[in-house]
Amino acid sequence: MQSVSCKAGLVILLSLAVALATQLVVSEPVRQKILDNLEVQEGEDITTIRISLTSPVRYIRHFPSDSGEELRIRIRLFDVSRDNRDALSRREALVPFEAGDLPLDEVVYEDDLDTDGPYLTLFFSQSVDYSVQQGTDSRSIVVFTRKPAMDKPVQPVPGPDAE
Repeated sequence: MQSVSCKAGLVILLSLAVALATQLVVSEPVRQKILDNLEVQEGEDITTIRISLTSPVRYIRHFPSDSGEELRIRIRLFDVSRDNRDALSRREALVPFEAGDLPLDEVVYEDDLDTDGPYLTLFFSQSVDYSVQQGTDSRSIVVFTRKPAMDKPVQPVPGPDAE
C-alpha cells in the first residue's frame, strides 16, 4: 500500500516538473531594451540626470558643447546581452516621471546607422546649460544641468545707507 502511495506522489511530482518546464519554455522573453532607468536629483543650483543602461557604456562626446534645447550624446555599448541585441537598432524613450522644475521632456536611445553609432538624445522644453560625464558604475551617463539665474531666489542688495 505504501509503494502505491509513493508512486502516486512521484507521478504528481513528475507531472508538476513537466508542467513547470513547459511553462518556462513557452513563456515570453524579457522585454529587450537598452535604456534601463532615468533618475533625476534636484539640488539647489544643479540638477543631476542619471541615465542607466542595461549594458556597460562609454561616453564618447556630446553636442552642442554646453547649452541648448537638445543634447546628443554619442556612446559606445559593450557586452550587450544576447537578450538585448535586437534592441540595439530600435528607438527607445524614457520620460521623467517627476522632473520637478527641470524642463526635461524625454530621453531617447537610437542607433544612427548612417553615422558612427548609438546616441542618447535629451529633449528639453527650453534651453539649459549642461555638462556630461561617464557614470562611475560603467552603466550610466550623467548629465548635470544648471538652473537658470532667473529661477534662483534673488537676495536683496543693501543700499549705501543701510546699516
